[in-house]
Amino acid sequence: MYLINRGTAKTIADTIKDYLTEESPIVEVNPGLGFLSEELLKCQNNHIYMYEISHHFTQYISNLQAQHPDRITFKVADFFGMWKLAFRDKMDQGNRIQELLGDLSTDNNTRVVKVIGAMPGLSFVKHLINNIIFHNTTNQLGIPDLFITMPGHNYKFLTDVEVQLSTQKIVPTLFQLLFNCKVLTNVPRYHFLPWTSPTAAKQTNSVDEYNLYLVNITQKEKLPCPPQYLPLLWYFFKPHMFSKSTRVIPMLEQWIPGCGVRLITGQDPSDTNKLLLPDENDAQLPHMTIFTQFGDLNLNQKITVFKRFISWPEFEQCQFRITMENNLPRFVTELQSDDKDSIPTHIDDLDHSDVESDLSDFDK
Repeated sequence: MYLINRGTAKTIADTIKDYLTEESPIVEVNPGLGFLSEELLKCQNNHIYMYEISHHFTQYISNLQAQHPDRITFKVADFFGMWKLAFRDKMDQGNRIQELLGDLSTDNNTRVVKVIGAMPGLSFVKHLINNIIFHNTTNQLGIPDLFITMPGHNYKFLTDVEVQLSTQKIVPTLFQLLFNCKVLTNVPRYHFLPWTSPTAAKQTNSVDEYNLYLVNITQKEKLPCPPQYLPLLWYFFKPHMFSKSTRVIPMLEQWIPGCGVRLITGQDPSDTNKLLLPDENDAQLPHMTIFTQFGDLNLNQKITVFKRFISWPEFEQCQFRITMENNLPRFVTELQSDDKDSIPTHIDDLDHSDVESDLSDFDK
């Protein structure tokens, strides 16, 4: 999406300027005509790294770069599509991500980088989830702090707090566990190209139809479990593992026979791994019975069940980890094609949906 209104560009810049800090690099993705770029250059003094996917806007950004030669680094590249490069690098140990990022590339996993742009779909969000879940130490970007203009249906999908009451959707589940997200303001949809007519399935109300959300997405400081257990968490939340009607205790007893009594009584074995047990910050479970369903638990209570499950002494000997490893997302064999539309991500293995498909396809 491309911003075509200078007034809205100023609104966005004024909204986010207080979030920008001297120590955090700024990335503007797909600046297009450069209206927001001009406002960002006015409201702060940081260097701006610009990535534009289309050659059609090169002249506009080059003119702006000529006016601010020491403040702009410009590259024609698909920043939001970096997940494709990440998987190719993983396949052949290449350095495509490093070439894309250039001076932005870092080994400092705590460095925060401000990413600003308009995002019509969810591919980049899936890439961020994938980075954290599967190889959170090799992202080369640091911690992205996103200021993204997106359609309202995407925001509401990602932040659906009732996700556990509907068909189990793993993308919003993992997103809510890993990120904080808040709306900063709304901006007119018709100030962005291309002009589109939302489908009936995506029209949640008349306000969403005519506005986009400017949202701030930040990674949570505390992960829901130790990093090495995140792939297990991913598998635990896969739709085939449970739906809202799946009974908690019978499902877990398929992996650790007889463990249900621990959930019913609240008593764990003496040799439980106390480093993995839920702590005072985790949600308390309701009174559990053999009839308790996953739909009876909220998202944080499901995390409590997961933490107790992986802390039990029998866990490392049960088949859960092996089954997870045998079902890791396919990417090595499927990356042979260079067709940009055929390259899968880990998250695409979970929900076979593109960003403009009906959101119900996310969890097939």
